[in-house]
Amino acid sequence: MAISSLTNVGLAGSNNNAASSSSASQLAQNFDTFLTLLTTQLKNQDPTSPMESDKFTDQLSQFAQVEQGIQSNKNLEDLIAMQSQQRQLSALSYVGAEIEAVGDTNWLEEGGELKYKYNVSPEVPRLQLQIQDQEGKTIYSEELTDVSGLQSFTWDGKNNSGVEQGEGAYTLVVKPMAANGDTFKTDKGKPASVAIGIIGSVDSVDIDDRDIYLRIGDVSVPFSTLTNVKLGASGTDTTDGGNDSGSDVQDEAA
Repeated sequence: MAISSLTNVGLAGSNNNAASSSSASQLAQNFDTFLTLLTTQLKNQDPTSPMESDKFTDQLSQFAQVEQGIQSNKNLEDLIAMQSQQRQLSALSYVGAEIEAVGDTNWLEEGGELKYKYNVSPEVPRLQLQIQDQEGKTIYSEELTDVSGLQSFTWDGKNNSGVEQGEGAYTLVVKPMAANGDTFKTDKGKPASVAIGIIGSVDSVDIDDRDIYLRIGDVSVPFSTLTNVKLGASGTDTTDGGNDSGSDVQDEAA
């Protein structure tokens, strides 16, 4: 498991608490200064024309309101930090799970295969699938004519000559084509919409102050892009946001 998944848990909460502590400390200093000035004024006031107590009462009330506001913010920050830590720790249970996520780049193990899902506009008659390596070089391609609806694609890890490719990150490129082989365009002259998803097993989890990343090999998958998860050996399905498997891929191309 990535070291960062352990060392960064709770950093956001620590930063928020530090900010609240700083505000409370500043308020305490201001209040001490106010009391010092108040005491000095009371000692040196004219007995025949004493200072009005209403002003002191108003100022004390304002300090109390600010103090309550800072304490409320601190309590809210503590609650948010606790929820964030729980979410981060729960993400560690995804290690070993099979996930589906929106994205086009997947990680190929030596001698393995890659799984993708894709969806294109229903009016597209045919398309070309390409697998590109990390340098953007196309190492495999094929053309398909039955392309309506959500489709699955499994690449066996070999180029068009049948040569097995090495371990690394590979990207699926989906190119909608017209019946004559040209690039497909809609009636408005725009390219057809394409949505792509990846399927793979989580090797580790990275956590920072802003997001959680599930790693498939060296490919980082933001937690927010998940569309479906199969946890553990039982194969229990869970879906982020209550969507059906691959629904984000479907919606994006609709």
